[in-house]
Amino acid sequence: MINKFDSSQSSEIKAVLIDMDGLLINSEELYLEANKVYFKDFDFEFTEDFHKQGTGKKFELWIKTIVPDSVINKSGEDILKERNKIFFDLVRKNLKLMPGAGNFLKLAKDHFKTALVTSSRRDYVNLVFEITDIKKYFDIIITGETVVYGKPDPECYLEAAKSLGVIPKECVVVEDAPTGIMAGKNANMKVIAVPSYFVKDSLEIRRADLILNSLEDIKLDTILNI
Repeated sequence: MINKFDSSQSSEIKAVLIDMDGLLINSEELYLEANKVYFKDFDFEFTEDFHKQGTGKKFELWIKTIVPDSVINKSGEDILKERNKIFFDLVRKNLKLMPGAGNFLKLAKDHFKTALVTSSRRDYVNLVFEITDIKKYFDIIITGETVVYGKPDPECYLEAAKSLGVIPKECVVVEDAPTGIMAGKNANMKVIAVPSYFVKDSLEIRRADLILNSLEDIKLDTILNI
């Protein structure tokens, strides 16, 4: 077994920076359902195409680009708070880890420095931790409140690298969403994409250094040899 942070490793990779929604957990389907329920009350049809557009983006900023004030005259923050009441209820009932997530997280924690890097807010991240018990796998947590700019801006991944004491070329980003993949590439990091059903046909996916079908496909050599 390779010791964590062992400088004798043949690879330069020292840290694995990991997205959450749609990658580690089945939240994308829950987001879609919650949005459909919430916006139906305003006679606005929230489609699967809208969901694809918003995947990986800061919801409170993005939602105002598709829902005009004539439909909902509320701030993005207020819409997020109201929508989250529905979403959190669905999470408590139906959230689960994606196939291979547990083994992948253990692998990453055993051999590398690790960070959770998500656009989601800390209250939601804490709820996910309560349900899934995955907090133990991360050395640091970067949430939507941690940074000013959302993905695809590289700020979140650069901040994670800085906090872990590594440089970008020593990091591998694992993402499912186009905006997250672009954030990793914009940070000059290697990127492994495990695209969800909702975004698998997005052109940005091809910017990843490696595209896999499942977290079950990530082995130690996958990360070391990227």
